[in-house]
Amino acid sequence: MTDIRIGHLSTAYHSALVAIGRGSLEKRGLVADWRLFGTGPPIVKGLEAGELDVGYIGLPPAVIGIARGAKIKCVAGGHEEGTVFIARSNYRDLSTAGSMAEVLKQFEGKVIGSPAQGSIHDVIARNMLMHEGMSGKVAVKNYQWTDFVAQAMESGEVDAAFGTPSLQIGLSLIYGLNIKPMVSPHGLWPHNPSYGIIATQAFMENYPERLLQFLQVHKQSIGFIKKEPDEAARISSEVVGVVGPEFFAECYKVSPRYCAGISNEYISATMEFVKALRHGGYIGRDVGRDEIFDLSFIEKVHPEPHHYDEA
Repeated sequence: MTDIRIGHLSTAYHSALVAIGRGSLEKRGLVADWRLFGTGPPIVKGLEAGELDVGYIGLPPAVIGIARGAKIKCVAGGHEEGTVFIARSNYRDLSTAGSMAEVLKQFEGKVIGSPAQGSIHDVIARNMLMHEGMSGKVAVKNYQWTDFVAQAMESGEVDAAFGTPSLQIGLSLIYGLNIKPMVSPHGLWPHNPSYGIIATQAFMENYPERLLQFLQVHKQSIGFIKKEPDEAARISSEVVGVVGPEFFAECYKVSPRYCAGISNEYISATMEFVKALRHGGYIGRDVGRDEIFDLSFIEKVHPEPHHYDEA
């Protein structure tokens, strides 16, 4: 009998891969059903449908779900600033172009790739284009699996891309492309909530002890990535099976901002996303902080101050 149903992504910096590889939940006597998804929005749908209990996703898809009535909450953090904006090395980055507007003008009439519409990467990309007056001048093409974004970059179907650090490292190590970031992850959107733990209210109410145990494993797995990155990379490589440990080790370095706690900055950045989602037409109403977050569980598991800033 399954004790907890978990939706996760293949994202290299998620604690899920370490938890799976170490059998951490099983060691606590919990039978876990881990389910792999291509992007965050389908995980939200799985939570809404009662097919999942918890999920690892960026906060924007969760907010979109909450706005339409999904009974879910963010109960823990995970990582900040996990979106990259990359292109081939012949394009000028922010330090060379001088402004984000000048960076984006290079892609006028061209196509930028992104994971699914409503994913955190898609929201950041479209919000940036809107803010710089480039909406309609630069096309955004969405893909249901992040891996397809890499293939589109390799084939030249898209000229630049937004995605996770895995996209950047994969294009360099696996495809052998000369890729560079157009701006740092922090420069894209400071403290953006690249992923957190989302739980259904039904699971929170009916199985609080299971959720607490899961969050303890989540916290331990993040600590393992921070303290033993090489071993975490080896374990994650064995779980995924198609890339070597060096891939994960490099991904960890791109934006090493990990913590299971929920900081004030994490919450503030999420609330800025609510504004962007409303302005961009993703949601039809404002969503309040208390609709999104329930800190009661993680405050028991992670009572100490957050450590997103500690590499």
